[in-house]
Formats: sequence, structure tokens, C-alpha cells
Amino acid sequence: MNSLSGLLQSKYHLSLWFCFVLFGAAAQVDQPNSADTLDTFDIKDGSFLLPQPLPKGKYQHAMAIFYVIVPKAWSLDNINAPMFNYSAKYTLPWGFNIQGSVSTLFVSNRINLGPFWNYSKDNFHFGVGYQVAFNYGVLKEFGFNTVLTGWEQQPSVTVGYSFKKSAIIVRGDLYYSSVFYLSEGGNVITFANGGLNGYSITPALEQRLWKNRVMSFGIKMNFIRYHILAWPAFPVNTYRYFVPEFQIGLKF
Repeated sequence: MNSLSGLLQSKYHLSLWFCFVLFGAAAQVDQPNSADTLDTFDIKDGSFLLPQPLPKGKYQHAMAIFYVIVPKAWSLDNINAPMFNYSAKYTLPWGFNIQGSVSTLFVSNRINLGPFWNYSKDNFHFGVGYQVAFNYGVLKEFGFNTVLTGWEQQPSVTVGYSFKKSAIIVRGDLYYSSVFYLSEGGNVITFANGGLNGYSITPALEQRLWKNRVMSFGIKMNFIRYHILAWPAFPVNTYRYFVPEFQIGLKF
């Protein structure tokens, strides 16, 4: 398990580079133009997280860092590691959209894709969604030759309230495991029993950063049996652990 800790922490310096790429432009805030006497910005036009119906055919995307704190019981050490995330949505008629995301730490990867339905009334917003998640982990360092693949189902409910230049969003997710395959040196072990992995609650704040750029900050509180970030340390018991996750994002 020390090898897992060393591997994750060896990737940590990449998060600093990612921060500069993601938020470096924020330091270049444009000076107000004297000709702009009226600021017409509305967070509903720039939000990525708000569950609101939008005109069909609109594509939105955002990048984020998910900073996960892995329980010491999993790794026998305190591991704090970032996952890099790219999320996108494409709007459909009648309040529907398709949302997908890719989260990666090179050795740990997760892809989500599925439909959502959204409803808004004044400044209140509501959405329900269902996504299928594909997990892929590969560890071929420190003498390991292990590959993990697996499928999960992830229904969710999201509520939000929008102000003029900011919004508050709370999202709840369930994680149900369908099947996992663990390959060790060519030998494949199948875990097909399935079952509820756990759930999470994520309060988040979206705030205008500059012009039409919107920054988000959330704290995801996971209560789960395992997290793809630390898949080599999957526990064999049925306990659910508290796994906090700090999320910082920027919508483009």
C-alpha cells in the first residue's frame, strides 16, 4: 500500500500545473470599459451546475479539480490526491439534456454519461438524472500488473437557487455497482454480485469570475464503500466510509 501512496503522491505536482492552466487567466481580469454602463450578466446564462431547462442544441463544458481525501483505513496512510475532470452537457427539447464527464488520475479513471430532466420556476431550479459510469484502473508500476474495469449506475437529484451573479446548488447521488472485473497478470476475477456502494451530497456555489466566466466551489461528502481513486485499496468489508472531496471548477 505504500506503493499506492507513493504513486498517487508522485502525480500530485501535476495538480499545481493544472491549477495554473485552469485559473491563471483569472488574474487577468479586464478593466471595466467606460462605454459599458450597464452590466446585464445573469448567472442563469453562465451557470454550468444549475439544473435548468435551456434551448435545445446548446453545448456547455467545464473543467475542474476534485481533491479527494482517502480514508486512512484504506491505505494505512493519509493520501490526499487530485482528480482532473472535464464535464459537458448538450441540451435537448422539453427540459432534457445529456451530461457526461471524465475524471482521471492516470491510474484511476471514471466516465459518466446519461440523461437529465430539468425544471425552473423563477429563481428555483430542480433536476433529476440517471448516468451509467465506467471505471478503469491500471497499475503497472512497482511490480504490479493489475487492471480494473467495472460498471456502475448513478441516479441523482439536484436543486438550486439563483441570484443575479451567483447560485447555490445541492446535489445528491446514489452509486450502485453492477459488475467489476479485476485482471491480475492475465487472470480475471469477476465481481458480479452488485449492490449499493453508497451515496453523496454535494453543496456547491457558483460565482461570476470575470465577464461571462463562472467559477464553482463544492464540497462533496461521500459515504461509500470504495472510491475509484483508490481502487487498489478496495476494502473487503461492507462498511461505508466518509470520503470528503473538494471541487473547484471553471465553466468555459
